Amino acid sequence: MRVKSGENGGMKPIATIFVALLAAAACTKSTSDKNIIYVTPFKAVELMNEPGSLIKRAPLSVWVDPRSPEKYAEGHIPGAINLPFPRMTTEAALVLGKYDQFVVYDTSYDDTIAKAASKRLIELDFSNVYTLEGGLKAWTRDGNVLETGFPAPPDAPEKAPAPQ
Repeated sequence: MRVKSGENGGMKPIATIFVALLAAAACTKSTSDKNIIYVTPFKAVELMNEPGSLIKRAPLSVWVDPRSPEKYAEGHIPGAINLPFPRMTTEAALVLGKYDQFVVYDTSYDDTIAKAASKRLIELDFSNVYTLEGGLKAWTRDGNVLETGFPAPPDAPEKAPAPQ
């Protein structure tokens, strides 16, 4: 049986959508632990303070804390952005899009969330993604301090306006 053009009853749009979804799925990056670049706390601080030059501007770097807001509030690296891992895929572009370099950390040496978050950022086409080896335990062991408290809402000003 031959089907004339227009007699397939709407199958063409469905086939087009299926092909588009298949193509999108084929474009996702695959990562493994081999993609993770570990840095010590000392090296991470060096990366965060990397100067620019006459030819190249200094990278805009950020600490990324993929733990829950409650864990973040208990103690985090000063200035770190809290982007919980479950929200990373949907919010990373919005929250981290203006940065060039990322150091992701977790609590300890054997925590897996920092590795998973680093790989997720790489899969989302972020580059210059580093993972803090030893997490906050290594950070504090090396004499660095932690901040406590919840992050400010994204729309909040960094400083409250002066009273008039």
